[in-house]
Amino acid sequence: MLAVLGYLAADLLVRVLPAGVANRLALALAALAFAVRPPARAALEANLARLMPDAPVQARRVRAREAFDHFALSLLDFLRLGRLDQRALAGAIEVRGAEHLERARASGRGVIVLSAHLGNWEWGAAWLAARGARLSVVARPHPHPWVERFFARRRLARGVGVLRGRPIWPGAAGALRRHEWIALMGDRCCAEGSAWAWASALARRTGALVLPAVMLRVAPGRYAACFEAPLTSEACAAGAHRLAVHRQLERHPGQWFGFEPLPESPA
Repeated sequence: MLAVLGYLAADLLVRVLPAGVANRLALALAALAFAVRPPARAALEANLARLMPDAPVQARRVRAREAFDHFALSLLDFLRLGRLDQRALAGAIEVRGAEHLERARASGRGVIVLSAHLGNWEWGAAWLAARGARLSVVARPHPHPWVERFFARRRLARGVGVLRGRPIWPGAAGALRRHEWIALMGDRCCAEGSAWAWASALARRTGALVLPAVMLRVAPGRYAACFEAPLTSEACAAGAHRLAVHRQLERHPGQWFGFEPLPESPA
């Protein structure tokens, strides 16, 4: 019930308050949440210790504090998506590595967009769908059915589908063989086990490319869609997909929402 009330309150904030006021309130709540040391903070600091083993404890704590702020702001931006038309969404995003995105599009193959809980993945999915990708996301259902429907409606409104059912493999493989795109988070376990191994196996069995990508927050209401070179199943078997996402986590640890224990090292 607390989750329902939290999302309802956040949705109300973005509807009735000016963006600057809502953002400041969200940052104040993020500071409070960090101060009370929830389990998410402990998991994040442990994950950052694995990602940045040579960094001082205080430096990792600073990155964790930044991540709480970015998460609060990214949530509000996700809730604002429903009020943005396609032109406004496109105008809020710069593209880095556009040649890699175009190479994946021109391949005519299915594409596995491999990302992480970094920046704002919901904006990334909405932006790709607005550019014509037939995209479905692999997302773990929220424990509360109302919250799950809340997110599903907003994704569907932006043209983003959700792969459902267990096991997920048949639906994902079928979409890729139809030359559609699926999005998968590498820094979580999926229903079938390690997301890294799952993405590699899907690429091998379907002939899909793996496209490492993240959507980074660069300013209030503005993001950068960052793409690395698309990878074949052979490259993934050698670990290239893990290293691509790991590079982004290393570059932007303050935007990594690693709020759960990692199933395995990202590198």
